[in-house]
Amino acid sequence: MLSFWVMAIMMTYLIGHTYYCHLRDEKLAQQQATASALASSVAQQELLALQDESQEQLESRVQERTLELNIALQELEAVNQELKEKNTLDELSGLYNRRYYDQKILAEFRRSRRNLTPLSLILIDIDHFKKVNDSFGHLVGDKCIVEVASMIKSLLRRSSDVSCRYGGEEFCLILPETDEKGALALAEEICQSVRQQVIPNNEKAIKLTVSCGVTTYLQEKDVTPEIIFECVDKALYKAKQAGRDQVQVMPIKIVNS
Repeated sequence: MLSFWVMAIMMTYLIGHTYYCHLRDEKLAQQQATASALASSVAQQELLALQDESQEQLESRVQERTLELNIALQELEAVNQELKEKNTLDELSGLYNRRYYDQKILAEFRRSRRNLTPLSLILIDIDHFKKVNDSFGHLVGDKCIVEVASMIKSLLRRSSDVSCRYGGEEFCLILPETDEKGALALAEEICQSVRQQVIPNNEKAIKLTVSCGVTTYLQEKDVTPEIIFECVDKALYKAKQAGRDQVQVMPIKIVNS
């Protein structure tokens, strides 16, 4: 009978111990699961934070590179503009140069022919310019070119009108959609303005005059830009021969006569 109670007590102990161990293991497992879940949550949050930080860094780098690219493009555009100006502008007068004239007259000639609109040229030459150089020196001569160029440019009222230094003391104006009457009026205004201008000089104030030739293209047959210039050059020669300080007109149709 005693052995029975001993066995019963031992069985009760074993069952209780086993149950306790089971509860302990289950609680430990729950704690471990909770800890694992917490660790996983923390890791996930850290990963998201890292991704956000990486995204911000990426966006920041993209913005920096975009800014650098825009600056580089602006610098390149400025360099290209400077090169373009060097290739198309006359350094002394600030007007367009002969190279630009050759390109522009061809473009305006084609546009005039396509749109059936008049195209006029004015060729201007400073009278007795060699005498100015011989009397006052080339620096003063350069100053006279600059002053006349500035006056010519100031008298052009339309953005489509183009003023070029053709060479030496000669200037050529390309006047799209301008008939002979309009070109003649502008040439007369240029002559009068130069005639009234006094160019200051240490030795002696200088007064200049200019001669102008005018021609107008009206889609005459078999005419080229070269023929148009030949015509305006003949008109200028005519003004020189007639006594200078004046305007002469040469119609296209009698160029080769």
